[in-house]
Amino acid sequence: MQFKQFSVRDDRCAMKVGTDALLLASWCSVDSMFDIVDLGCGSGIIAIMLAQRATEAQVLGVELEENAAIQASSNMAGSPFSNRMEAILESAQEFASHPDNKWKFDLVVCNPPYFHGKPKSPDQARNLARHDESLPLKELLLAAHEVMRPNGTLALAWPMDRKEKLMKESLEMGLALTRYCEIAGTTNHEPKRFLSEWKKISSNFEAGQPVETERLNIESRPRISGKPQHSARYKQLLESFLIEWG
Repeated sequence: MQFKQFSVRDDRCAMKVGTDALLLASWCSVDSMFDIVDLGCGSGIIAIMLAQRATEAQVLGVELEENAAIQASSNMAGSPFSNRMEAILESAQEFASHPDNKWKFDLVVCNPPYFHGKPKSPDQARNLARHDESLPLKELLLAAHEVMRPNGTLALAWPMDRKEKLMKESLEMGLALTRYCEIAGTTNHEPKRFLSEWKKISSNFEAGQPVETERLNIESRPRISGKPQHSARYKQLLESFLIEWG
């Protein structure tokens, strides 16, 4: 895919560049973020978008699947932000276990494998990218909690049908919801995904503070000759990245 400032190849990745990744990378907070990690970075698209938005940040991608990690590294090296980026081949759990990574990151972002108990593909790489056996929710939240600074942020994309699970386990992990964005195809569709941001519950940040909420409709009007008519909010988020709105 060709973007305004960079290009991304995903032919070696089981999970291709998708709307969830584009919206998460363009929606999450980046102000005062200087150390950023994307857990399960796939092709590197989220990490590269964040490097474009956070112009002073060092951005690291962590990827378990070898072919995806190689492709992420190549995509990062070909971007204008290559001097501030790196992709490493490792699981999120292993990454979080290294003492050097403890409490290091201002922003932890993840578009995780969230299918649970669903039919699987014969393609093992695709299963790693889509199903949560390699990164169960509790282990994802634990890894994020370990590497987040005390005032850091965790940003996630997640399915609505597992919302209650995320809310429960995040609270048990000592995380408080601060921002929330439901994503729907149109005004007439029920949201299927949501984006969220979390902070560690501490003496400086207590649970129960107001949560910034919104609903994002990708399309605002009926299609014209099959062409999507994207909403103003969708365009606002992706204006700095997309060349064609297709």
